[in-house]
Amino acid sequence: MIIVRFILLSVLSVLIFLLGMPNVEQGRLESRNARAFQLAQQIQTGELSADTVDPWGQKFEIQHTPSNVTVVTSHGSNGASPADDYDADDISTSMSNPPHKRMKTRKQIQMFAALALSLSPWLISYLLRMRKRHAVQQGSESY
Repeated sequence: MIIVRFILLSVLSVLIFLLGMPNVEQGRLESRNARAFQLAQQIQTGELSADTVDPWGQKFEIQHTPSNVTVVTSHGSNGASPADDYDADDISTSMSNPPHKRMKTRKQIQMFAALALSLSPWLISYLLRMRKRHAVQQGSESY
């Protein structure tokens, strides 16, 4: 009985982990976002020319701030940005957390959650065993 329980808990844990685990390879959008950020940084440092196009075939926007800092921006897959800020698909060298890094963070959180959830059958089994043991001890003390 113990072996069967162990096998069932193992299979359930692996199944939960595999179903909850994110794709470890970069998706198309994540790859393009990472490439656009890399290109923008290379344009900013002067390694690439200013007429380089982003992965969506659009030219990068280059701005010079009053503090003499060059900001290179790709308008992302939709090719447009709001006048006052960036939208969700924009990539800029001024961003501390560009889209591809946010995707990576989300995948790491999803991986941790899948791992934690895959341990839950073991925890539930342990708690049920402790509850049963406690009930048996309470029953033997009442005699």
